[in-house]
Amino acid sequence: MSLPSLSYDPRAGRDAKSSRAIEWIPALGCWCAFEAGAITAIFKSTNFIAPDFADWHRSLGRMGIDCSSVIEILSYVATANEGKRHAEIRKNMARVIAAKGKSAKEAAERKLGELAQKCLRADKSVDLVRELVRPVCDTLFESMLGVPLQPDDGISASQIFDLYLSLNRRKKIVAKAGAMLKTYTMAQDRLATAPGYATALKILGYDSLVGSLGGSMLHVLKNAPGERLCDIAYPQTLPQTGVPYVERFAAADCRLGDADIKKGDRIRLYLDPGAQRDPANAGECNFGRGRHSCIGEDLSSWLWGTLTETFSRLPLRFNIESEARRKPDWVFTYYSSIVVHFHA
Repeated sequence: MSLPSLSYDPRAGRDAKSSRAIEWIPALGCWCAFEAGAITAIFKSTNFIAPDFADWHRSLGRMGIDCSSVIEILSYVATANEGKRHAEIRKNMARVIAAKGKSAKEAAERKLGELAQKCLRADKSVDLVRELVRPVCDTLFESMLGVPLQPDDGISASQIFDLYLSLNRRKKIVAKAGAMLKTYTMAQDRLATAPGYATALKILGYDSLVGSLGGSMLHVLKNAPGERLCDIAYPQTLPQTGVPYVERFAAADCRLGDADIKKGDRIRLYLDPGAQRDPANAGECNFGRGRHSCIGEDLSSWLWGTLTETFSRLPLRFNIESEARRKPDWVFTYYSSIVVHFHA
């Protein structure tokens, strides 16, 4: 699998109106899809398949990294599988969310109320990620899974989907994922689902949700300088996604628009259009499309609505004091810290 130049963003300086929906980008060595129509067509077509993350991790064995636990976890991740297994995983994940969704929402809403009363006050600086978003998401996932989450140590198992990390970092991520699977296996008598599904749900869902909520709140606040929280027109849907792009591979020679795509070609789908965002279609592809659409869309949208409703009741003004994204991370747009000072 060829690796792209990490610092290169093909959207910079691009004229969306005069450019093609899908283009070959030599600097990345792959096709890039920028427009919602092309992205939707690729998501829905069986000519395009997800990367084989399990096979890639098997290749790391030659470098002395035991990835057996990660390979097992990936067999429970819908986005890492195709065909019957993919459909089976989605069905089982949807069953867990349906069974626990109502109680998880109630627990998360109570937690948000408690934290808002404590944190969202005049003359107070608050880290929205560490003191609000993450504790609420912790409560949501703990309620769904049935057991407490592991303490954060600055290493996220979700980075098993990041193909561009150093070997030393990779070893830490693999160890983190393996420890999480072991923890859930030891607690399986209290789990709401099988350990593999619990691990997959936490790994894939948590960072994408925290990243989307943090990024969306930062986006809204940056676009409302000087306004009171209660006067902001909050978007009904998440305006930012914690997953800026995903990649697919062509399973056969095919044609998409005026692009002739060869079997094995890599295609990067930009779910987050960056600076070219069209307000009328903001978030249109945030949750994917077709068979790879996000099964957690309802929970994510509900939590965004609950969060913005809480902020919309506060007659407070604010200043953004600092923001920091997790590094290295080439998969998630994940803000590890967003410090905001509130005042009357």
